[in-house]
Formats: sequence, structure tokens, C-alpha cells
Amino acid sequence: MSWSLSAQECAAAIEGRLEIIGGGGLTDVGLEGVGTDTRADLNGRVFIALVGDAHDAHNYLAQAIEKNARALIVHRDLTADERTAIELSALKSGHGVAVIRVPDTLKALQDLARHWRHKCRALFFGITGTNGKTSTKEFAAAMIGSKLKVQWSKGSFNNHWGVPLSILSVEPSHDIAVIEMGMNHPGELKLLSKIVDADVVVCTMVGRGHLEGVGSIEGAALAKAEIYEFAPLGATFIFNLDNPHTLQMRSRFLSGDDGAKRRSLSFSEQSGDVSLKVTRMTADALEVSGQIRGVEGSAVIPVLGSHNVTNLMAASALALAAGLTAKEVWAALPLCRSAWGRNQWVKLGSGARCLFDGYNANPESMGAALENTRLLEGFGSKRAILGEMRELGDHALALHEELGRSARESGLNDVLFFGPSAKAFARGFGVAAGGAQLHASETLDLESVRAFRSRLGASDYVLIKGSRGMSLEKALHELSPLDFAEKK
Repeated sequence: MSWSLSAQECAAAIEGRLEIIGGGGLTDVGLEGVGTDTRADLNGRVFIALVGDAHDAHNYLAQAIEKNARALIVHRDLTADERTAIELSALKSGHGVAVIRVPDTLKALQDLARHWRHKCRALFFGITGTNGKTSTKEFAAAMIGSKLKVQWSKGSFNNHWGVPLSILSVEPSHDIAVIEMGMNHPGELKLLSKIVDADVVVCTMVGRGHLEGVGSIEGAALAKAEIYEFAPLGATFIFNLDNPHTLQMRSRFLSGDDGAKRRSLSFSEQSGDVSLKVTRMTADALEVSGQIRGVEGSAVIPVLGSHNVTNLMAASALALAAGLTAKEVWAALPLCRSAWGRNQWVKLGSGARCLFDGYNANPESMGAALENTRLLEGFGSKRAILGEMRELGDHALALHEELGRSARESGLNDVLFFGPSAKAFARGFGVAAGGAQLHASETLDLESVRAFRSRLGASDYVLIKGSRGMSLEKALHELSPLDFAEKK
């Protein structure tokens, strides 16, 4: 059970108008958990009728009642048919159905999450960053989960509705809640910070992501800094000392009397409470060594990519903040795993191995993927299917031309690029040494993917990477994957 509230407490928390329909004159009902999808289990839950770009959940109120939802949060009046459906459901079940009317169901979701957060005994950890926040969240949950009961944001539930739903999934028995917090415009992390009210916060790094919404990397840094700026007074701050923008945040937020009194941790490849370096990288693991709170050690971790050392250090600092000892953190590091679509190895029917990284793409993460490709040994030809880096605004053409140059220099033998910036990518790629092949198209061209598949050898390596909106798993499916499942 995620949580248990009375309908009256729920209505008070979201400042809604409560009506109990049916139930023989009862003035309240008990609620257990929330739901926003009529395809999921709604038995005993409150169904929140959210309105998105493509769907209005108010159109599915009758289905929610059929799935035994115990309450509805709505921002319009019920129709006669909906009221009749509720009355019939109440008659069959023997209990009333609560209807809570609010001006805005999204705000109600956020207010309910804020209310539930302060009923939880768990410590809440907030994570943001241009790159690495999802991996850091997964790594931290695995490490902290070796000693404590942890709940964490699933997938990329990191926006104005995903964060509240993540909070509402925290159970009374959890010790730690690890919440991923994303943004694509200024002010978003301010809103999310006031909902999460985190006990520990970290920004993994600042790079050139979401430039369309923030204008520049300096704008991105200001927006990311909101996770510290709007954290509660008693929160512990964790800082990355290797990124110039997060290093500047440390100077900003630890200066003055209030900053000097604040609890903080830091990580860096050179210094800090956690300091790790990659000593060896293979296709299947990273070997790292260094010190954690002065305790030296090393670990072999089954994740790919030297860039992950930043995420492993951030997760280790979070584990320290959760109360794990340095020795316990060292012991837990090998438990870290990559999430779906994040440096995920997939076997192909040809015998080749594919690294699928289709959940996020910006100049820094693309650069890291191409550098890892250059460093990988033991493969025949190295090939790539790359997709558009979205939300770059006026910077898109220049940054895709830069990406084309990086792809050419990474030693790839065969490259497909899909996205609106295809011409800029091709211009940057130019004529590669060794006769490397390039096909660039503004849309996802599956016929070219099938031709790409025909060129694959049994010992080849394939990188697939692009923004989530490019749906590059469609390209992966054309390569005859043997061990790949769609994200649920």
C-alpha cells in the first residue's frame, strides 16, 4: 500500500470541495494510493483526472469507476451519465465514492504530493543535472538499498507530474526516497524543490542541454542551481568539484554565515569526500579506484563508459548522506547497474553487440558516448545510428555540425543520422578517412536501417544514441535484437 488517507484529509490537503456519492449517507471514505491511468489497478485508489497535450483523463471517469476507484479528483462538474455510473458502483460495492472538485487537477496532484511528503518518515534525496541524474538515481538506490529500504523515481518521472507521482509512491516503511528532478526552463526546479522539500540535494553536472529553454549554458547553470537555492535550510548539499558550474554553485551556496553552517559533501576525481578514477574500462565493466572519506579501495562495476565515474561518485556521496560508512559504500559499488535505454547492451542476430542509449542526448552525453566508442577494443567494425539532440533551439545547427565532426573523429566505419539537423551533421562529418559510410536523413528512415543491418559483421559494435523523442528503439528493432524488451 502506497499510502492511506481519508477523503476529507485528501480534500483539505488540495483545498477541494468534497462530495460523497452513495454509501448510505457516509461522510467520508478511506483511500489507498493514487492512479492516473484507467488501464492500471485503481481498486481503492483516488483517480486524478490530469489533462495532457493529447489526452484529458476526464473523458475516462466512467472507466475509473469501473476499475473500482474510490475517489475522483476533477476540475469540472460530473455529467449525468458519470454521476449515474458512480451511484451504481456505490450500490454494488456498498461504499461511497468521493468526488473532489478543484480548480486544477495538476496543482491538486502537486499539493497532495507535498502533503504526503511531510507525512513520510523517509529522508528525501533530490537529484538534478544535465547528464547523469537518472544513472545517479539508479546507482544511489542500489547502493543505499543494500542497507536501507529505498523507493526511487521509476524511469524518468522527473517533471511537474512525474515528481509528485514518485513522492506518492513512497510507503510509510521506506527509509529513503530518491527523487529525480528534471527541468527545461527556469523556475521548474523551484517548483519541484518546494514539493520535494529534500533533505539532501545534488546537481551531477551542468552541460549544454535544454538550451532552447534556458538560452545558454550559463542559463542552464542558473536554472540547475535552483535545487540548492530553494532547498530547506537544514538540507545537506552535495557538490561536483570537477564541473566549473557546479563548483561555482559550491562557492555561492557555502559562502557567508548560513553557508558555513550548512552540512555538505563533495566529490571529484582529484579530491573531496569521494574521489574515484577509472583505472580500466572494458565493454562490460569499469574498474575504479580512489578514496571514500579517506578509506582507499577499488571496485569493478558492471556499467559501461568512463563518464559514469561522475555518476558513481555522486551516488557514493548520496550513500554517505544516507548513513552508510565508507566501507559499506565500497562494498555496494558493484551493485550498480544501468537502467533501460542507458548504455544498455543488446545482442543482435548478426552476432554484433549494440549499445542502446536512447533516453537522452545532448552535446556532452553524445561526446562521451563517441569517446567511449573510440576507446573500446576487441571489436571489428564500429558503427553508429545517431538521432537528433532535441531542445537546443538556435544552437542546434552549430552543435550538430560539431557532433558530425566528433563522429568522424571517433573511428566509426558506418554512420546513420536521423533528425531535422541532418544536413548540419553531414556538413560536420564531411569526408571521413578510410571510406566510412554516412547516411543522414531528416526523418527516421527504416529502409536505410535495414541496409545498415545487411552490412553488420558478427564481431561488430553498434552505438545507438539520440534524444528520447526520436524513438530510436524502432531502429534497434530492425537490427534483430535477441534480448531487448520495450520499456514498460
